[in-house]
Amino acid sequence: MGAESLMAWGVGGLAVVVVGALAGAWAAVRREADPVVRRLRATAAGALDGDPALQLQPGLASVEEEPGVGGSRLRRELVWAGIRRAGAAQGFVAAKVALAVGALAAFAALNALRTEPVRTGLPAAALITGLAFFLPNLWLRARVQARQTQLDRSLPDALDLLVTCVEAGLGLDSALQRVSDEVALAHPLLSKELRLVFLEVKAGIARISAFRRMAERTGAPELRSLSATLAQTELFGTSVGAALRIQAEGIRIRRMHRAEEKAAYVSVKMSLPLVLCILPCVFAVVLGPAVVNMAERLFPLLGGGR
Repeated sequence: MGAESLMAWGVGGLAVVVVGALAGAWAAVRREADPVVRRLRATAAGALDGDPALQLQPGLASVEEEPGVGGSRLRRELVWAGIRRAGAAQGFVAAKVALAVGALAAFAALNALRTEPVRTGLPAAALITGLAFFLPNLWLRARVQARQTQLDRSLPDALDLLVTCVEAGLGLDSALQRVSDEVALAHPLLSKELRLVFLEVKAGIARISAFRRMAERTGAPELRSLSATLAQTELFGTSVGAALRIQAEGIRIRRMHRAEEKAAYVSVKMSLPLVLCILPCVFAVVLGPAVVNMAERLFPLLGGGR
């Protein structure tokens, strides 16, 4: 009875600690979501000087409610993952709380149904609760990685279409609209981002700011590079078509280098399966008959010598 009481008090104390930590995280997320705090930070950084992004029309907000990235790391990762609804951070924290408490309750219920409770109940409960609490973070990071990889893979095709449209005489804004429509089926994520850039420019945001916001909104390395290239094109007045063509070639070259790097790692990665799985079988096939023959010849001699 004493052990059961100790375990109950331990589980209760762990639950209090978890709830307290999550309450602190909730308060931090709410503070980051405060529009007054965001505006003061942007003002301190000089981001509001002449930026008409704060005057976007409701039509633009209907496409993406939060076009930019700001606030805590959790907020940025949610935006990178494509979860941009209002209150997404609060919902994510609530899901982590529910999952942790649910896992703890399930463990306590299963342990209570056992005839012999687990002796290491408190460490096991702490481990299960911690895993359940951090599991959504792993899912979120995997989703961010998958989304950024998909955007990077989609960009060369879109850049080729942009080059064709620009060299055919279309302006960059009209080319963005046309390309976003053309790649909607093959690359829906990139089409959505390009459409949002076009709507932002149409709403009055500078083209450089719109591309920079897209890079911040996605977090994709190739889109960041594209944003920097177009910013230099706008500043120095160079050819947009030539810059886009060079950017597309650079992306393909970097992709080829990554493929060659992965191919070079294949031999190293196959060493362990080769040593553990293939070589023992080869040795058994090659040396097996010789070992059997030697055993048949040596065992009688050894037995006769005795």
